[in-house]
Amino acid sequence: MIGNERRRKAIKAFISIIAVLLIVYLVCGTYARYSTVGEATGKVDVAKWAVVMTADDGTTLNSTTQNIKFTVQNNTNVVPGKIAPAVTAVATVELDLTGTEVAVDFNAIVGNLTPTGLPSSDKITLTSAIDNGTLGSTNTIPLPGGAAFTAENGKRTVTLTLTWVNDDENNADDTATGMTDTTFEIPVTMTVQQHIGA
Repeated sequence: MIGNERRRKAIKAFISIIAVLLIVYLVCGTYARYSTVGEATGKVDVAKWAVVMTADDGTTLNSTTQNIKFTVQNNTNVVPGKIAPAVTAVATVELDLTGTEVAVDFNAIVGNLTPTGLPSSDKITLTSAIDNGTLGSTNTIPLPGGAAFTAENGKRTVTLTLTWVNDDENNADDTATGMTDTTFEIPVTMTVQQHIGA
């Protein structure tokens, strides 16, 4: 008799456990219909860099120092073929930024000045203007409309201008120096790099 009682209690306990498990299963299944589990992975690509610099004579340039051909500009206050303060010489460089996905800074610096026919003691300054932009040795080209540069908006002309500055110690020599041609080469280091900042 005692054994039967224990058996009935065990069966009731077993049925109770099965009932609880069944209720939990049904409740969880109902709530699961209104819940979503998703997985996402993020991917960030490195921005494309595709800058090509070309001098007006067709020479492809890079960020090392290279000779650039400058053309002396006529000045009504100086005899043609002579050098004196305020005389300028100009060269152009084309920047092709097609496909580049960041704003860029362009910088040009004159190298050691030892061109033929010009005294090495000449003091000059170098300025640049991009598409008639603000003069300065460094110019920023902003990313157009938040998109990559295209063949239509990514080709920019940079005008490099050398100017002989007033230097009392060398003015006489500068004015007396004749030039065999209206063009000469000067080493220039040009660098294009990503613009960092606002």
